[in-house]
Amino acid sequence: AAAARGVLGAQQRAPPADPAVLLETLRRTEVLGEEVLACKQQIVDLDARRNTNREALAALRRLERQGSAKARASKHWVCLGDTFLRRSHADTREMLERDQQRLDAEIAALRDGITQKTSELCSLDPTIAHGSDVHSAFVRLKGISAKTIVEDMLGGS
Repeated sequence: AAAARGVLGAQQRAPPADPAVLLETLRRTEVLGEEVLACKQQIVDLDARRNTNREALAALRRLERQGSAKARASKHWVCLGDTFLRRSHADTREMLERDQQRLDAEIAALRDGITQKTSELCSLDPTIAHGSDVHSAFVRLKGISAKTIVEDMLGGS
């Protein structure tokens, strides 16, 4: 019942008096919503690629366990776009590890972007979060180190 009152309270909020402001708010809300959905799909695609790389790295590690001389002597076919190249074991592993790091960074950046866009969406349309400002509070939340906590405890006594 309290949640229903929160939703009703948020829905009873007066719309902007100026139709141009209302139209711009609706447009911005739609754009942000589309961007969030596009980012989520991009994360799914990048994650699938990251899993494929992870499987390839696992296969290379299995080959290394069979013997380092065999691994060093082997060459692997690698697909780069529309081209297949035969690369040495070390080059293949290095290329896959770099690609994993790049994919991890891209996924993290997309997740940060989704968090910020969702926060902006909640501020534009409070009915999304049932009138709560909790989401933006979590976006602004900053972590502290254990060292800072200990310093504060020792300094405060």
